[in-house]
Amino acid sequence: MIAKKGPEFWAIVIALTLSLSAWGAGQRRNQQQGQSLEQLERETQGQNKNQQSVGPQAKTKEEADAFNNVQKEQDPAKRIELAEAFIAKFPDSELVSFAHTFRVTSYSQLGKHKESIAAAEQAIDTTIKFGEKLVAKADADSKLSDKEKEAIKKKDKNAIFIDKNSPQYQTFMSQTDQRILAYHQSIIQSYQALNDAPKMIEWGEKTLGYRPDDINTLAMLSNVMAERPPVNEEQKQKQMKRAEEIVNQALTVLPTYLSSPDGSKLQATQKADLEAQLHYTLGLVYLHQKRLGSSQQEFLNALKSKPNDPITYYRLAIAYVQDMKNDQAMDALGKSVFLKGVSEANARELLKQLYVQKNKSEQGMDDYIKTAGGKIGQ
Repeated sequence: MIAKKGPEFWAIVIALTLSLSAWGAGQRRNQQQGQSLEQLERETQGQNKNQQSVGPQAKTKEEADAFNNVQKEQDPAKRIELAEAFIAKFPDSELVSFAHTFRVTSYSQLGKHKESIAAAEQAIDTTIKFGEKLVAKADADSKLSDKEKEAIKKKDKNAIFIDKNSPQYQTFMSQTDQRILAYHQSIIQSYQALNDAPKMIEWGEKTLGYRPDDINTLAMLSNVMAERPPVNEEQKQKQMKRAEEIVNQALTVLPTYLSSPDGSKLQATQKADLEAQLHYTLGLVYLHQKRLGSSQQEFLNALKSKPNDPITYYRLAIAYVQDMKNDQAMDALGKSVFLKGVSEANARELLKQLYVQKNKSEQGMDDYIKTAGGKIGQ
């Protein structure tokens, strides 16, 4: 009976299999390179210690001691308590954005993702405000004559003048830019932990508005859009068009990123994973758009970089099935089953149907899977 079932049958199968536990796959894929919360916290401590001539200052010893207590505390619950007490007592402190940083990381460690998101939004706001304050002071200081500066110094021996051209200023502002980007990405990660794809997409677009060429955001956003399509067909095609634009942009900037200082820090496997993810995402976008030949090619491109990914083999098989290339689909499914992972159950079920359709029984299917697995990477 299976042999008599045509495109309508496979359309149903594909509709089901495309809904694979793909969100789990997407979460794995979206945990990519980029500034982690832990890196952000270390940077917070480093900036406070090393950027005293430009960065935020404690106005009193009491304020400095209170903030140092926040930095030293290792227990996340206690650190949140100390950080929030600091913010309440010193609301106008230049260190408030740094206190919010510790709230972001600590809430994340405790699995309180909604609270971490709120803290990150506050951190973005206070970081931008302090940056604007710093720029305004630098502009004002640039207009002072040496005589005026000398007069100010006589009144306040601790007075500091900011030079926009100084290495300290340039470094601090660059780090501030990275911090704001990291806050955006921490919000995205928190929404990912909450399994809230619409909010991930919303904040991904916001992050691209802030940093249009950020490779990690481009990779994450396009992948989430491809993995979580809307049910409404018109909305789905609109989302796929946007995902295609974003992932193609990512592929365009990829060579530049990989040769940059940040990209050069990546291990060879990390570079390969990133390239594979982008080609996988584009393949999935094309699959949703029924551009089957292009979809197959992109999945194959992904497998050149990462030949042991069961999900990519599974999606490739779906593209082959839709294109009535059942032998190629069986081979891809055999490899997917052999590699196991979240796609194993669905891949095995679809392989079983194709195998029985061709061979009239399940006999020999396990050997077929082993043989297919043995060809991986060849």
